[in-house]
Amino acid sequence: MSEPAVSFPAWDSLPDFGLYMDQLLLFTQRCVPGDLTAGMVNSYVKAGIMDRPQGKKYSRAALAQLLMIASLKSVLPLDSLRRLLHPKTDVPAQELYEQFLSARERLAGVAALRQDASALDLCVEAAAYQQLCRKKLEIET
Repeated sequence: MSEPAVSFPAWDSLPDFGLYMDQLLLFTQRCVPGDLTAGMVNSYVKAGIMDRPQGKKYSRAALAQLLMIASLKSVLPLDSLRRLLHPKTDVPAQELYEQFLSARERLAGVAALRQDASALDLCVEAAAYQQLCRKKLEIET
């Protein structure tokens, strides 16, 4: 059974008007299939991982943050996600999202080259990268 397709739109393709919660969830789930709920979004906002809505509408930046969260939540704890998405250097949301897209594109080429690697090799590499990421986040924040 193959994994569902994951597709992230460019920043300029994200809606530049506020989205209500149901629209935010629908848009995100079309890009990153998975179990995302309103309660999870509220938790991300409360934890400071994602920007608060203005009124009841979420901004383009909040949508970009949620797309990144949906992609990365399985490999990073919430505290690490908060540090990653809200660095002390105050990187604008657009720049951070574009860096995320660029990294995904670059690593897609690497993944294509690793098709013949064993599952064990890939899992060990993933764990090593995850550990390195956590150490970098500790140093940078």
